[in-house]
Amino acid sequence: MDIIVNYLIESSLILGLLCIFYRFVLHYETNFTFNRFFLLFSLLMATVIPVISIGVQYSTGPSANVYTGNMLNAVTVYAQNTKEVIVPYVAQSSAFKWLYLVGCTGLIIRLLWGFIRLGGLAGKVKLMSFNDYKVADLPGQFNPFSFFNVVFVNQSRYSEDELEQIMIHELTHVRLKHSWDVLLLELLLIIQWFNPFAWLLRILLKELHEFQADKQVLSKGFSAKSYKELLLFQATGARLMPVNNFNQSLTKKRFTMMKKDNFQKILVLKPAMAIVTLILLSVMFACELREVEPSMSQKESEMKEAIENSMAGMPIKSASGEAYLIVEDMPEFPGGPEALKDFITNEVKYPADAKNAGISGRVYITFVIDEEGSVASSKIVRGSGYSILDEEALRVVNSMPKWKPGRINGENVKVSYTVPINFVLDGDPYPVTPMEVDEADMVHVKVKSFDRNTNSMQVEFPN
Repeated sequence: MDIIVNYLIESSLILGLLCIFYRFVLHYETNFTFNRFFLLFSLLMATVIPVISIGVQYSTGPSANVYTGNMLNAVTVYAQNTKEVIVPYVAQSSAFKWLYLVGCTGLIIRLLWGFIRLGGLAGKVKLMSFNDYKVADLPGQFNPFSFFNVVFVNQSRYSEDELEQIMIHELTHVRLKHSWDVLLLELLLIIQWFNPFAWLLRILLKELHEFQADKQVLSKGFSAKSYKELLLFQATGARLMPVNNFNQSLTKKRFTMMKKDNFQKILVLKPAMAIVTLILLSVMFACELREVEPSMSQKESEMKEAIENSMAGMPIKSASGEAYLIVEDMPEFPGGPEALKDFITNEVKYPADAKNAGISGRVYITFVIDEEGSVASSKIVRGSGYSILDEEALRVVNSMPKWKPGRINGENVKVSYTVPINFVLDGDPYPVTPMEVDEADMVHVKVKSFDRNTNSMQVEFPN
């Protein structure tokens, strides 16, 4: 459920930011084709970007000449982490689950009922062909509308000149496939019915569809005055003259757009700003910082390989007891390394007192995965200098679920690991580098010398 909640939050944020940008930058621009692209691409981004994760790797510094056995990748926990605080709270709420499902179900029923009603209307009339499209002459007091390649209109309400304008308008919707836009928006609303920006996007796209169709009618040579009279009749049901104080929201906006000049000095600048905004938001929400171990030189790599080969199946004695570093079948955390990282990230709670005091640091925890796969003999091998951070890191390591235990010749054995956990305040630099590990009381071997010609080395094991 955490994944679903996190998806909904990120999707809502993306949609909200793009809708705000459109409303204040592009809304009244007459480049309708680009505006439609922006709105539809905003919908695509809000749907796809939250499920994309692009790893941006960074190194913590140069490698050291000390090989530390089974050092797991560092996990960084930030003081201000929305995912830590909001996502688990919402995901664990049964009220949210039921409310969200009720909302989704209600909108699905609403959409299906709309299809049923539309099918019922189409079944009551005889469809006529018009320029490869179909026209349904439907009686009743309603404004003309189209759905995919069918136009619904009560021909008895309009004059021949008005019908021609209406057909140009509605066939523009058909030709530009606006019904697909509407259907996509309805599917979005089912998923994000709680998001006010999803409803705003629906309104903005509907307005844009009308602007495009109005432009096409005027481009065919019809006067703006007669077309405005037609729009007023559709809006009010009365034959009125277009006046300046007419205040029906969408109709008034359509009047305004008819008067706008297509040429503006910043016509190119605003689309460029929009494209940059789309790119920046995509990068911001899709990219994820991932720490990587510093690259080793060829000599260091050869040392590491030789050590691992010599230590395979060899138990190492330490303060944690006898355990292995390298075994035939290494232990596995449920779900793999990424799941382990997510577990630590989600479970660590940055202490409030540490945040208020501006405290950050890195804690190294060594632990053993025993024959049952449980965490045992966990201890702090290098503290952050602040007990409040050290205790939180140790608590989370001790709370790990059972691993798949390590095995040698089919028998379960103990395997030792070390994990660095970083506590970072927003805006702080990386707190500590890996080579600052305290060598005392830590499971490691230190290479004293290595002869590449004879492939031999001298190593120093801990007592």
